[in-house]
Amino acid sequence: MEGFILKKKLVGLLLTAAMLATALAGCGNGNSSSSDNGGSTDSGAGDTAAESDAGEGTDYDVENREYKDVNITIHTRWDVSDVSGPLYQAIVEGFMEKYPGITVEQINIPTESEWLNSESVLMSDPSSMPNVLVEYGGSRTAEYVKSNLIVKMDPYYEQYPEWGESFNSLGESLTDYSSYGMDGIYGVPFTAYQVMLFYNEDILSENDIDPQSIESWDDLMAACETLKANGVQPFDMGEKDDYRFGHLHSALNYKTFGCDMAEKLGSREVAYDGDEQKEIYQMIIDASDKGYLGTNLLGNDDGQERALFNTGKAAFLFMGTWFCAEDHTGLELFDNEKIHALRMPYVNEEFKLHDMGGGNEAYYVVDTGDADEVAASVLFLKYMTSEEVVKEFVKGYPTPVCVNVESEGGNYLSQEASAIIAETAEVRGDIENYDSATHMINTVRQALQGIAMGDDAEKVGKTVVDTIAQYE
Repeated sequence: MEGFILKKKLVGLLLTAAMLATALAGCGNGNSSSSDNGGSTDSGAGDTAAESDAGEGTDYDVENREYKDVNITIHTRWDVSDVSGPLYQAIVEGFMEKYPGITVEQINIPTESEWLNSESVLMSDPSSMPNVLVEYGGSRTAEYVKSNLIVKMDPYYEQYPEWGESFNSLGESLTDYSSYGMDGIYGVPFTAYQVMLFYNEDILSENDIDPQSIESWDDLMAACETLKANGVQPFDMGEKDDYRFGHLHSALNYKTFGCDMAEKLGSREVAYDGDEQKEIYQMIIDASDKGYLGTNLLGNDDGQERALFNTGKAAFLFMGTWFCAEDHTGLELFDNEKIHALRMPYVNEEFKLHDMGGGNEAYYVVDTGDADEVAASVLFLKYMTSEEVVKEFVKGYPTPVCVNVESEGGNYLSQEASAIIAETAEVRGDIENYDSATHMINTVRQALQGIAMGDDAEKVGKTVVDTIAQYE
């Protein structure tokens, strides 16, 4: 398997212009320079307090600023049990050693549901926001920008043009919020992901299933039927964390109708209770009703789901490529390289190379009104995305979007996943992120969770549409 190489040309294959207003909002080209200390004359939404307080001559040189007893708080999504956990911690410790005048406090929110709840609190009470928050972009981040809560990064990339130029094409393409009526660059991208199908080589072999024959959704369902007939559990999903059916819903949409279904749903060109979406719901319902997806859907969370798969209790795992970076030390299946990656099966062959994925993390500087805090926060992100730091981080989590690094780091599974990503033609993130209504991710996920409780396709669609009506 070829090692993972992130280059501009490679990553450019992953995204089209339609993804610009979704996923995470990262940092862009930053090719222009300014003669006024890197300052920006753009007066659009999201200008920082540091800009407005200091006026036109603001010094954006955060590296040469004096810092004394500055405290900043950062929200992160890593899990201490993952390989990436110690890597993130090392970044924080390395930064504080280099800049002793700045103290960084981390607030780690590893689970999806807890993170979404925390974001809802932030939106309702901006005073509770950290100095740096992690987001996936889309409409929720757009609301931060519209509310002037997020620092515009343009003047800092103009101050340090080499910083802006260091981002690969994936990072560059995730900076545009023009579809939300805003200009400028917001956020700093860091990692990317793609949702894939992982399988247990031994289980498939024992049941005479060739993994390379699983290309379509029908192929996968046939394999599931064989496994079930032989007393083997195909999947054991943890829908207690409602994002599991949510991710499956997004992926099946892209594999059935193409990635532009995200924009069609977001604009209401396609209705959530229409025939196209009922088709997607029905695929999930059929697989669930046949017992393919899990034995305790509402009782298991995603951690239990992965534990069952990692110990050979299920043949397949539908998961993002962050799974590759988790700590699999001491697990026989991984020690013996028995777990492998496949591209998510297509429903319509035309969209075989359309996938769910994109920017996994972007970090945004919150406009607290304190110039020292804003500067220290920007400095932290500049350090975090520096070449020397990323080259260490990539050894455990080999999917950075923030620096053009070449690496063959990462385990065998990461390298398999990277080879699949390299051939991807078009990508979108969670389908709800393309909707201007900020409640949509929870609305759709909660409606889909009803499938595990016996809801039919008609009811799932009606639940989504009725909830939308409540907000209008």
